[in-house]
Amino acid sequence: MPAGIKARERATQAEALAKLRSGMYAMLREGSAWHDVKETIRAVTEHQIDTSYCILCSDDTHPETILARGHVNHVVRRAIEEGLNPIRAIQMVTINTARYFRCDRDLGSIAPGKCADLLLISDLTRVTVDKVFIAGTLVAEKGKMLLETPAKQYPATVRQSIRLAKPLSEKDFHLIASAHTSEVDIRVMQIEEAQVITKELIKKAVVKDGMIQADPSTDLAKVAVFERHCASGSYALAFVTGFGFTHGAVASTVAHDSHNLLIVGTNDADMAVAGNILAEHGGGMVAVADGEVLALVELPVAGLMSDQPVEAVATAVANLAAAWKVLGCTLQSPFMTMALLSLPVIPALRLTNRGLVDVNTFSITNLIVE
Repeated sequence: MPAGIKARERATQAEALAKLRSGMYAMLREGSAWHDVKETIRAVTEHQIDTSYCILCSDDTHPETILARGHVNHVVRRAIEEGLNPIRAIQMVTINTARYFRCDRDLGSIAPGKCADLLLISDLTRVTVDKVFIAGTLVAEKGKMLLETPAKQYPATVRQSIRLAKPLSEKDFHLIASAHTSEVDIRVMQIEEAQVITKELIKKAVVKDGMIQADPSTDLAKVAVFERHCASGSYALAFVTGFGFTHGAVASTVAHDSHNLLIVGTNDADMAVAGNILAEHGGGMVAVADGEVLALVELPVAGLMSDQPVEAVATAVANLAAAWKVLGCTLQSPFMTMALLSLPVIPALRLTNRGLVDVNTFSITNLIVE
């Protein structure tokens, strides 16, 4: 892609404005965890600027959000609520997007020879979609699908994507320190509500029997990333603060970008149980306390997707959210925040199966501060 046409979601007005003034595309994002449109759309509503390079997009949208609020139509509605002209908002998800992906010859506008992918909207401001046409065929009306979704069979290799070198045990989560000290300074990932970045904190951690301990009383949880594609046995451990866990553990195979097995917990036993449960079920997300599963979202297709109806998945995710609260988490949308702990391209600290990454220097750093 030529320079000047690269894009990434923007989180602030200043970022979006800088991109647009440079002749670059700016993606303005609204998802279940990331609510950026309120801020980023001000780059358009408060400045006289060409909107041709603005794209409204979703990101990490949970099934219950889609059912309750909608998908891209919800993003368009949010932009309009923040003062954007409705026609401009619709352009940002049609012709602007088609031009960015260089498929505007076939998509993005209504014209002879183009694909007849159309929405009929009865309320432009509220983006009330009455009918959906794909290639000229009516496929949905009043929020209901008119076509049967074809059944799909997935090969065993896709359904058996959690390949660990061995079942996990408590010992896999032991972090060894000097047996002659009672505490040690460590680097800790600090997360914040609805923020993609982490901060690097230096905190004191308790050492017991030569092992560095998680400490729920100070909101210090342990993090583990296990390689799960090739059963290499590669893994790494670190610590995180900000989730508020008081007990138990959670695990996920949705762990950007490599989607390894990611586990966060307050004790080694529950962390091992959580990881083994996901391996047994082919992936997903789980919450565990005292060795018992509180909630499980099964994602057996490559450990990332479900083959069940969206309503069933939404119910499972809602149960998982309730279980996170039982474990003490106070965040409103914590799943995607957790999933980014292993994404080593966004500052400041991240954890991969190869170790703790200082993203500012793109190098592996030590957990213990010498």
